[in-house]
Amino acid sequence: MYSLDIAAITNTGLYRRRNEDSLLVGRDVLACVSLTEPKAWRVDSYPVILAVADGIGGSVAGDIASREVLICLARPPCPDREETLHDLIHAAQTHLDHLVETRPDLDGLGTTLAGVLALHDRIIIFSCGDSRVYMSMPGDEALQCMTKDHSVVQDMIETGRLTEKEARSHPLGHIITSCLSGGRRRSLLDIRMSTHPIQKGTRLVLCTDGVWDYGGELFLKAALRGDPTSATQEILSICYDAGAPDNITLIIADVE
Repeated sequence: MYSLDIAAITNTGLYRRRNEDSLLVGRDVLACVSLTEPKAWRVDSYPVILAVADGIGGSVAGDIASREVLICLARPPCPDREETLHDLIHAAQTHLDHLVETRPDLDGLGTTLAGVLALHDRIIIFSCGDSRVYMSMPGDEALQCMTKDHSVVQDMIETGRLTEKEARSHPLGHIITSCLSGGRRRSLLDIRMSTHPIQKGTRLVLCTDGVWDYGGELFLKAALRGDPTSATQEILSICYDAGAPDNITLIIADVE
């Protein structure tokens, strides 16, 4: 058996008026808050979900969308395989549709989603949008991005029309091609999943684009230093030093 040593933070940043990001650890949802210090958990009961969600900028009620999706994922019973996880995420999208039925002003609300379902013997990584999951295995010298963005620039990279370097400053950089959304203006829902072995010494890093985009290389290096709490605090400082133009949400978990 293994345990997870977890630290997480969600913060409005220096530019946005409200925090439209949310995070989930087990059944704990942190939404519509701005923390200045990481919150810690220790988990040794499985299955359990860790997830981050980023309300879509420019759409209505991104904060509501990210919160409600994670509340759906937090409800028992926790899924125990890929199929039930897939069904749960689709149920979260259906819940957004139901919200719009009672509140038509929320038509089009949407959110990204990225997370990890930790089971007794493996983990399932899932994503939709441009929030990400990174992982380092024992002996790795760098984090590996385990998710692929649903974004216009990612599509351009894959078709050879854009390089990774050019993508960082592209004006279409934050236009995503899939998310969880509700109402008549619903987006395409494409949930990407992958299964991986779990082993002692693995570090998992989940974050929204306010971290990986603006933290850049400094974020990737800091994410491997120290324990989850100190690494999370350092990354928050890195994002602030970069101007923190977006909300900042991050979960770091060590397998012990």
